[in-house]
Amino acid sequence: MYDGISELPMRARLTILLIASVLFTTAGAPSQRPAIESTPTFRVGTKLVEVDVVARNKRGPASGLTRDDFTLFDNGKPQDIAVFSVRSTRTAAAVRPVPAAPPLPPGIASNRNPSGEPPATQTILLLDQIFTTPVNQAYDIQRIRLFLGHRRKRDGIGIYTVGTRLNVFQDVTDNDALLRKAANALAARNGNGRDSDTTGMNEHTAAEYEALRLREQIDTLKHAIEAIARHLANVPGRKNLVWITEGFPLMICNAYICIDFRPDIEEASRALNDANIALYSVDARGLIGALGQMTGIPNAEAGPQRQLPMILQNRGPAGPSHIDTMNMFATLTGGDVYYNTNGLEDSFEDAIRDGDITYSLGFYPAETSQDGLTHKLSVKVARAGVTLRYRETYFATKPQTEAEKRPTAEQLLNDPLDATQIGVRAQATPDPAKPGLFNIRVSVDLHDIHLDSQNEKWTGAVELSFFVENSKSAEISTQTIEVPADQLGTALENGVVFEHQIELPPQFPGRVSVLRIAVEDRATGAAGSLRLPLR
Repeated sequence: MYDGISELPMRARLTILLIASVLFTTAGAPSQRPAIESTPTFRVGTKLVEVDVVARNKRGPASGLTRDDFTLFDNGKPQDIAVFSVRSTRTAAAVRPVPAAPPLPPGIASNRNPSGEPPATQTILLLDQIFTTPVNQAYDIQRIRLFLGHRRKRDGIGIYTVGTRLNVFQDVTDNDALLRKAANALAARNGNGRDSDTTGMNEHTAAEYEALRLREQIDTLKHAIEAIARHLANVPGRKNLVWITEGFPLMICNAYICIDFRPDIEEASRALNDANIALYSVDARGLIGALGQMTGIPNAEAGPQRQLPMILQNRGPAGPSHIDTMNMFATLTGGDVYYNTNGLEDSFEDAIRDGDITYSLGFYPAETSQDGLTHKLSVKVARAGVTLRYRETYFATKPQTEAEKRPTAEQLLNDPLDATQIGVRAQATPDPAKPGLFNIRVSVDLHDIHLDSQNEKWTGAVELSFFVENSKSAEISTQTIEVPADQLGTALENGVVFEHQIELPPQFPGRVSVLRIAVEDRATGAAGSLRLPLR
């Protein structure tokens, strides 16, 4: 992890080229889009809002619905459904896979390198080691391994954990051997951060300490979820995040402090919604019963191991403690909640199968409705006996509001996952005349950058960050993009190229180093990042 900005021995020679070189164009535009005509249509000031709808009847997934069967409302106002599609895992499995894309030319790295038809579904199993006791983690790991033994082979699965940080044991794949290896590497850990011992503290100090500790834990979880959202942003279709957890309180209040964590849940859910990811909460405690109703003790089922000090307990409804938090995440993202069952492997399977038939409805909100507020979504279907589940809100964001919530350069450079909201390709060429000096070319997909029309030019700005792993600092700079209006088609097709020079410190030459590169849209906070070996 770096501890500062600049001061790496890099030669900052950052140049913008509006037309990519043959090196990048022969490899294809960063996101493999089709060629664009000389006078492209470029939508500014509004963003497509996609609402994935799971429709079910008494027999299971409801098939055969059309655009005309649905009515979509934004804050009670009917919207024109500009985009409509149906995704069925059965259909996807029956279609012959697309031939694998040609490999990237030697020396080029990409955060979007297609390798043929993706798996029928994309699901991340996220084992929460912050809010789950090691005893329950051990049980959960057993059920994950059991689930992998009978999962559908066409489903793509990723296995992550979150403790003091996000850990990727296996990214999404349908390769059985890789998944079993990752599951066998899982181990129960105490990943809940700073020591919980408040011995010797007075009541006021202990309350503030526990609140700070919980604040840090929720921040870690929130950042992990946002990193997952950035990573899966470019994967087409509906994705699933299965959060295996004991949960945390929605708020804590006592005589000394009061903190509401619902805004954190809303922000994390917003990131998931922007990436088209539904969160499914699975209670890591298995079958525990409704002890609160049986004993009259609120949240008795949490047990002494998970009780916060009395002054910090959230007095929620009877039932498994913190189920309200799990339900809030699921409701905001169109997922579901599974609890009070020992068959966790069945819960994983149900979450994956839930979206076997998904209807995607997309609309463009009017510019006047982009008020920076949360809007209520509702969908109705003109088919008797069909029930719907979908995310119930979206954030009608302004670019300025999005930028305020953008991740820091440190987060992007240290995340174990590459962000894919912006398509990025890069190549490093060593300077034969000077060992340790590399010429870096970074190609950015302009489709993913917010551009404004000003004086017959399209303008935008990005923040570029370069960080050699195991160094102490990173080089960060903001670059303005200006594209003449008559060259927009070419720029969109080929991307924009930035050139940079990096001179490694003396201890680095002679072995392989890894350069982290991050690109962030200054207007929206969208990000792309990758790792580039320096050989």
